[in-house]
Amino acid sequence: MLALLLLGRFSNALQAADLPVDASKATPSRAPTSDDLLKIIAPDYQKPVGVNSECFGRMMFEVSGVDEWPTYYRHMYPTGIFARSFSDNVGDPYDSMRFGDTLIAVIASTKRFPKEKIFEATPFGRIAALQKNIEEKRSYIARLKKSGEISDVDKAEIEEQSQDIQRFEAIIAEYRTKFEKFNTGLPNSEAYWTSEDSSVDNSDLRSILRAYLTRGDHIFVFESNAKIKNSADKESHKKKFSSMLSNFRPRAANEIPAERGVCIPFGFIADDGETPIAFKQSIRFSDAPGVLYTMSTGTVDSRNIKATPLLAMAEAAISPPPPEKPGDPAPKVIQRIGPRMVKMGGVSASQGGVHLKFDQPGSKGYEIYSVFTGYGGWLGTTVLPYILVNMRTMNKNLAPELKENPPPFAVSKNRMDLMVKSMRWRPTTPPMPELTRR
Repeated sequence: MLALLLLGRFSNALQAADLPVDASKATPSRAPTSDDLLKIIAPDYQKPVGVNSECFGRMMFEVSGVDEWPTYYRHMYPTGIFARSFSDNVGDPYDSMRFGDTLIAVIASTKRFPKEKIFEATPFGRIAALQKNIEEKRSYIARLKKSGEISDVDKAEIEEQSQDIQRFEAIIAEYRTKFEKFNTGLPNSEAYWTSEDSSVDNSDLRSILRAYLTRGDHIFVFESNAKIKNSADKESHKKKFSSMLSNFRPRAANEIPAERGVCIPFGFIADDGETPIAFKQSIRFSDAPGVLYTMSTGTVDSRNIKATPLLAMAEAAISPPPPEKPGDPAPKVIQRIGPRMVKMGGVSASQGGVHLKFDQPGSKGYEIYSVFTGYGGWLGTTVLPYILVNMRTMNKNLAPELKENPPPFAVSKNRMDLMVKSMRWRPTTPPMPELTRR
């Protein structure tokens, strides 16, 4: 229970799963007015001196300090490549980025693992590894046979190694049948196509394209999934995917693009501003690695309406769990935040949270806090997306790789306030048509 509290999983799970909505009733009560639309650009906002700007999705905001994105490759979970983290134990399990029908991940090297290790898990990386194993086993068999008279033990060893070779060759043949190399037309890229049946009668075929683009210090991974019926659909999917990749470019830290499109960590994808997105990603600051600020933003539709007042209420209602054993210390509530209304840029948002203190006899205690702030967006528009920011803590008990516990609540809350108050639609040239209405 304590782990759930410290991770903020309760409200986080609500955000990840969304609340059930009757799609037939999920229609806007009215179209947004010019004043409603104007608020998203926060026209009265003044950027403070000495802070940097950052962008995420179609929004931008300010940060105080050196911000970090979750780019750690958890090599032991290659199939979960799109769920990013900062380390083995620090991260949000629900982090993901979806641009249209494409999932996106950004990978960087760490002291433990170079980013290139990601290629070991690709189909053709596995084929290369299996081929190397086959060569080694054949050399070993040759050495056994060359030694002269072959003992029964050596015969058994040769038989076992030969069976391994046959098994590896069968796997290679299966991989070559299942996966096709795909030429992105871009430098420093590797990509493949595959498919899978997603129906009982095998009538629903899904075309899957995955590309790895190496750009400087990062590898950007894109995976598009589309339903196809024939080879023409397959080629159409490839063409659409290639077009999206050609609109991608790397982005320096704190660089704010001027054209229409979406920001991802260290990257940018240009588009017409209409592509539906569902982005959720955590950031942290280098001087406080145990405090995560998880941002969610995306196009509002009938399936992902955010009940932000309820989420804020749930966060504010979190209570400390009872001690595991009689006499054990328990976290104490220092402060409850809200639920209340606050300004997120120029729009009104719901906020709720809790600030706790955990005293450890014989050692220095630490603070635990979790604060949610959210604007639900507007169904039926592109320029009024939902925007959620959830600040929460990790500590050394949960993540041994952390060298220190989180800073005092006031320090982290000030950083969150700056992000929240500065959150606004990133201005573009040309501007979105909705924002030029009068």
